[in-house]
Amino acid sequence: MSKAAFGAAERAVLALFKPGEYFEYHGQRYRVKFSGKPTCSDGEPKTDIYVLAENAYGDKREFKISFKKENADFLENKISAKRASQILGENWADIIMASTLSIKQEFYSRPLIYKESYARTECGSITLGWKFEFVNKPGGHLSGRMPLTREQLLDVYSGANLSPDKRNASVDGVKIPNSGVANYVLMYDKISSDTVQKIVNILIPVENYVEMYPDIFFACKALNYRTFSQKYDGNRPLSVYINWRVENGRLTPHFVFDEPLKVGGDAVAKNLLYCLKTLGINNTDQINISNVSCSEIVYGL
Repeated sequence: MSKAAFGAAERAVLALFKPGEYFEYHGQRYRVKFSGKPTCSDGEPKTDIYVLAENAYGDKREFKISFKKENADFLENKISAKRASQILGENWADIIMASTLSIKQEFYSRPLIYKESYARTECGSITLGWKFEFVNKPGGHLSGRMPLTREQLLDVYSGANLSPDKRNASVDGVKIPNSGVANYVLMYDKISSDTVQKIVNILIPVENYVEMYPDIFFACKALNYRTFSQKYDGNRPLSVYINWRVENGRLTPHFVFDEPLKVGGDAVAKNLLYCLKTLGINNTDQINISNVSCSEIVYGL
């Protein structure tokens, strides 16, 4: 589904909730008083559709709807510290570090220098570190389930940990407290509705959605310096990085797990290049058993 199609579907649903429309929810009849799309100054709140409704007794109820296609909102790559904090809250660094440490041996068992191409890694590559991604299912050996409690999952899905600007979003120019914190999920895949009532009937409370989708997974994708082209894919924040050193005249890797997303590709590449220059190495063709700490880190040696 394209972004345009998704946006059009979202707007079509919002149009159904125009003021004055009636619907029933949990045995009570409600009238839509106000509706709109929450916005904020930077990025987006978790709520995509905000609806304020009132019953016959004057009791008001907010329907703050997160509109999604299955778990697609949690497919994010190139995660930065800022984005991680928005999704995971103030303990984001501890959560990411716990995630990577849970598969620590997988990092240690991988080659870091490629004299030959392997799978999608091209010949001449030297690993700088690993980016961090959120995925809706395990993705390879450097992947796993994120160690989140039910309460943390609720915060992630609802957006309760977002910045105040995103939590207290504006709807049609009116700032509404907690309007950006979703309390319902609407699944795009299940929409075949053209009335407000049909939409309300398929709304999923966030608490129930967490029961349906209790897992969020992570995947770590390598950022490599390509020695023959002298390039790498930018200053990506790294969840785990290699502090390359020259020890006893040998190129030696030191894994760093306790600085998630604080160090990017530029700093690690600069350090690696210094080490290579010190050893007189221009590319992986010049890597041999005498100038690396151990043969296990080299593929094709």
